[in-house]
Amino acid sequence: MEASAARAFRRLAFVTTGVTYFLIFLGGLVRVSGAGMGCPDWPKCYGLWIPPTDVSQLPPAYDPAAFNPVLTWIEYINRLFGVLTGFFIFATLAVAVKNFRKHPQVLYPSIAAFVLVAFQGWLGKVVVKTDLNPFIVTLHLVLALIIVSILIYITQQAYFLENPKAESASLYPSQSSRLAAALWGLGMLQLAFGTQVREKLEWISRAFPLMSEADWVEKIGNIGHLHGAVGIALTATTWVIGYSILRKSDNASPFVVKAVFAVMGLSLAEVVIGLSLVFIGVPAVMQIFHQWTASLYIGLTFALYSALRFGEQRAPVADSSTLRSPVVETS
Repeated sequence: MEASAARAFRRLAFVTTGVTYFLIFLGGLVRVSGAGMGCPDWPKCYGLWIPPTDVSQLPPAYDPAAFNPVLTWIEYINRLFGVLTGFFIFATLAVAVKNFRKHPQVLYPSIAAFVLVAFQGWLGKVVVKTDLNPFIVTLHLVLALIIVSILIYITQQAYFLENPKAESASLYPSQSSRLAAALWGLGMLQLAFGTQVREKLEWISRAFPLMSEADWVEKIGNIGHLHGAVGIALTATTWVIGYSILRKSDNASPFVVKAVFAVMGLSLAEVVIGLSLVFIGVPAVMQIFHQWTASLYIGLTFALYSALRFGEQRAPVADSSTLRSPVVETS
């Protein structure tokens, strides 16, 4: 496989990953704006392929009192961008099938991403049909992050094909890739808890519209306390694992070093944003960045896992006790 072909594919996969991440951001905007039912049917919107912009354009079968043109178009733009994302993932699959049939580490994940994004499109219909069922909404978000993790993996595998000697000079602590994978799993679990908190908060805000935002937060109950406790524990765990990788690695690659610092920073930012939501209320922009930060954390922990795993495959895995720790020379 020529390096130029791998480089071109890596760039396509990277752009596809970015497009998918932006779709996740739009999904967060849909949720916090209350636009989840901005289009009450699927795949059309109010029975039309181009949504109405004024109540006078509504078909007779729909209730004018439920129509909000701003929320309708927020949801519809989200759907259009979802279709665009599907095309990008299909293009990634097409190139993988054409040029990487002998590289299963690229081909099979590309197939998986395409199958999952098709299922994700169907699941979007279920979200609407079930009137934003909390479990379906959570599954929808979790699946989106699984897809983006697969795309990150594809991008890195293309980079490793382009640079086969990457990570070959690095030695990492034993089980470091598994620890990074554990952080990814815990991040997904924490995100699922967060989605449940947000769904309950939305229900409380509709049921008690005269209450303050602080009172809404107090009414969330045990799931809110669990979400906060797991978030703090995840941040502490991330810092312990990150420090261990940095201290015990021998000649860690620049990417691994930057990824470790990034996930440590993002985990701390999540706690700070979460505490601000508790003490200053739940402004929509903070909710969006809370989910966006969590999504970036999940993606970077998976990228870290992939790099560490590749390094383990390229070089003998040394026991952590044998790896050199930084030594300060004294004169």
